[in-house]
Amino acid sequence: MFEKVLVPTDFSSYAHRMQECLADIPGIEEVVLLNVVDGADPMNLERKGWSYSALIDEAETRLEEQAYHLTHISETNLQVRTLLKVIVEPMSGADGIDQQRLKPGPGLGLIDGGSVGDAIVRAAAEEKASLICMGAQGKGLVEGMLLGSVSTQVLRSGGTDLLIIRHKILDAGYEKFCKDIFSRVIVATDFSPAAEPAISVARKLAGVRETGVSEILLAHVIGKEEDFDEAAKKLSIMREELAGTGRKITMHVLQGRPVEEILALAKKHGVSLIMIGSQGKSWSRQVRVGSTTFEVARRAESPVMVIRPPKES
Repeated sequence: MFEKVLVPTDFSSYAHRMQECLADIPGIEEVVLLNVVDGADPMNLERKGWSYSALIDEAETRLEEQAYHLTHISETNLQVRTLLKVIVEPMSGADGIDQQRLKPGPGLGLIDGGSVGDAIVRAAAEEKASLICMGAQGKGLVEGMLLGSVSTQVLRSGGTDLLIIRHKILDAGYEKFCKDIFSRVIVATDFSPAAEPAISVARKLAGVRETGVSEILLAHVIGKEEDFDEAAKKLSIMREELAGTGRKITMHVLQGRPVEEILALAKKHGVSLIMIGSQGKSWSRQVRVGSTTFEVARRAESPVMVIRPPKES
């Protein structure tokens, strides 16, 4: 289902702990650990006492350390590969120290300009990853910020399915938040064609015993009471499709603002994951993520999986 997973890391403790969740991803076979070095301002690097070579050596060492850790904490035969991307100044590349432009090599790619988020989105496409899995925060974790700038950019501009892992932050540190991440899953739908990919993934999840799914909560939010019967009928059809899998399937027709109702349902039932399509009824290929999905991903206390529409052939 998600055989090849791209995992961006900035080597923060948040990103490191997030990797504990990877073994729970259904069908995972290969992990590509990605670090992006922003070296677009070589003179600034020099002022800080860094050079490209120093940054690369540091990143390669830490990537290998995390790859080793990930290989040994996994109970499966997980393949782990490292990938380093360096953002360089367009049409330049002077190091500021050795005045030599970097050369790409095995596991090392150069990107002319752009942001870290851009580099992650591009790497996912180049690697043909089936899923990006990343923490909601990184080194720039700020109290009160619910979604970091890099995660926000990948959510807004990416074309690959995205799993955002969020940890509870406690006085003693991070609590593992993703134990049995697929055990109780909300699947939110507005019945639009853009929502169908999320339902399709739910069918696959329910049909594979090894995913550990015990309950799927099918959820739809209506604007007015008169829409209840039609919504319940559509959810019943979905429920019947999933009922033969042996999983507990429940239906939830909610009334109110979609974001608030989905988040309240997740909190009430202590769900392990919210699964939602990247777009809704106002679906457009020019808009990579709808407002409801964005707010759910930004504010949810549980992990969120955003399912993208299939790529055009």
